Amino acid sequence: MEPLVQAGCCDRDTERSQKLSSIETTAERALQLCSRIVETEVVALPDAVGRVSAGDTVSLFSLPIHDHSAVDGYALGSSGKGSFRIVGRLTAGETPKDALNKSEAIRIMTGAPVPEGTECVVMQEHASVESGYVSPTFEVPVGDNVRRTGEDVRAFDTLVRAGTRLDARHTALLTASGLQNAGVVRKVRVAVLSTGNELRDTGVGMGPGHIFDTNRPMLRALLSSNRTEITDLGIERDNLEAITATLKNAARTHDLIITSGGVSVGEEDHLKPAVVAAGGSIESWRMAIKPGKPVALGKIGNAVYLGLPGNPLACFVDFLLLGRPIIDGLSGATRRDPLVQNAKAAFEWTRRPGRREFFPCNIVGTSEEGLPLLEKTGRAGSARLLPLIEADGLGVVDADCTDVQPGSHLQFYPFRADMGL
Repeated sequence: MEPLVQAGCCDRDTERSQKLSSIETTAERALQLCSRIVETEVVALPDAVGRVSAGDTVSLFSLPIHDHSAVDGYALGSSGKGSFRIVGRLTAGETPKDALNKSEAIRIMTGAPVPEGTECVVMQEHASVESGYVSPTFEVPVGDNVRRTGEDVRAFDTLVRAGTRLDARHTALLTASGLQNAGVVRKVRVAVLSTGNELRDTGVGMGPGHIFDTNRPMLRALLSSNRTEITDLGIERDNLEAITATLKNAARTHDLIITSGGVSVGEEDHLKPAVVAAGGSIESWRMAIKPGKPVALGKIGNAVYLGLPGNPLACFVDFLLLGRPIIDGLSGATRRDPLVQNAKAAFEWTRRPGRREFFPCNIVGTSEEGLPLLEKTGRAGSARLLPLIEADGLGVVDADCTDVQPGSHLQFYPFRADMGL
């Protein structure tokens, strides 16, 4: 799609005549606008959770570092079954002094290094002890209950690939491998702006026709991961010059600028011409979804611009579908698709076809096939917020669907998986 160079009435005619684009096509275009951040930094491992690995990380040691017992029991000098003389005792953190011969055993605790000559370890529950001898109750196989050096990780194995979003699992593995720090991509710098004469922040006096700005706080919450550094640009009135100046200044120091409202074709929708006036380029997209059809993509200098709809549910949906992939693209994170589950309807619904529709819903049971059964939450409407609070996630019906009956196939985006970055 060609960038819009101005935003007059001809642009409104162009937008109305555009063919609706798929989510996938729009998201792909959004990623094409992203240039991966190259600046990196080194942070302590506990502070690296949520960050993106800047490069491959290798292990400094083999894991386990030494052969050790996986259980509390007895290390045996030979496998099989028999009677073994107990010659000592070992706990985790101790070093074995002598090797075991074939007829010997040593009392051993979980994590303790096994002596040289150990062929297996028998669990204490599977052994009988009498007069200083231990006898397994079954034939113990070679290697049983012994964790061998390097069976998990070999020294200089790659532990984490570049582009990995680090979490607590990586913290554990990297620490076990002797590492204290991680090299990560610097945080994505995001500026968030709301526009509209009707908008007010909470705590500010309200007048006739005013409403509280919900989108900016919601977007800041959705962006509040360790991967982002957020600048709140506040609310700008519907004034082309003021919005242009704000966007131009923000583009100098940010990787991504997100606005909400003003991306439709109304006379007071100034964001598109403001992006152009700020020296940027912009593309209008009309996605074949409901809510959230109108979005704007572009660049101002090196900053990616994402213009989201003003209605809260539409803004929420479009951020999950486009905003998060853009964050991934800028940070160099390995691309991930949203977690989508197959589901079935537990309700009736007659609808107008043409757009893929998202709606808040609850899980009210499980189908015979083990799929979640979904019930719509509240009435439809992209400006409604309460259904979001009450819902377990977003249900989705295909664009060509006209009639939903109990048992109809749906898709389900669980909030527990999709709320974060």
